[in-house]
Amino acid sequence: EDLAYIHDVGHTDFIRRSSPGLLAILAQGGLEEGFVVNLGCGSGVWAQKLVDKGFEVRGQDISPSMVKLARQRVPEARFDVSSFVDFEIPPCDAITCLGEGFNYLLDKRVDRKVLKRMFKRAWQALPSGGLFVFDVIEPGIAPKPTKNYREGDDWAVLVELSEDQRRSRAKRRIVSFRQVGKDYRRTEEVHDLRLYKGTELASELREIGFRVRLVRSYGSQHFRRGHVGIVARKP
Repeated sequence: EDLAYIHDVGHTDFIRRSSPGLLAILAQGGLEEGFVVNLGCGSGVWAQKLVDKGFEVRGQDISPSMVKLARQRVPEARFDVSSFVDFEIPPCDAITCLGEGFNYLLDKRVDRKVLKRMFKRAWQALPSGGLFVFDVIEPGIAPKPTKNYREGDDWAVLVELSEDQRRSRAKRRIVSFRQVGKDYRRTEEVHDLRLYKGTELASELREIGFRVRLVRSYGSQHFRRGHVGIVARKP
């Protein structure tokens, strides 16, 4: 609950700055209205941008606390608490998964085979001309451990990122402090991530039938080193 709150109030700037570029990607693909499935929807910031533009949205996230915030922010959309591994993607015009959602091992079943099966489900759900847009972090994201600190009026968060290059895995240790009354509540989470090369995922998508391009930004929102976007279109 506390980390979801902190993420929502202090760490949604990437999605907010990416939204114009993402909407432009949809428009370039001929989608200025329709039904978008938002995997790993978080607190609903991207869903809100879509709804404001007239899209119908269905979101999914494994975190009940994130989905609670998303439902409050975007009552017009539908949100499900589930892993994307189990989520049945309905027929739709576009599918998005932003903020490296596919890297997280919050569901320990996630691996390359599971991800490829999900790619096939995306293909089946999309019509001709449908778009599948997502981003991932790649090996080399943290050759040396990094530490970052951010704070707001009633919160502070410390994040340590380390990488196991041999196993193509990364680990985020997150310590957060949230003010509750006069005191601060401390919570700690460790997120495991599996790292994927964008070029390899693009090849798998092409094998399924998608036309694919790699991007290093969503519009003016450029990615940091080791972060890549994938725009896949069903012919």
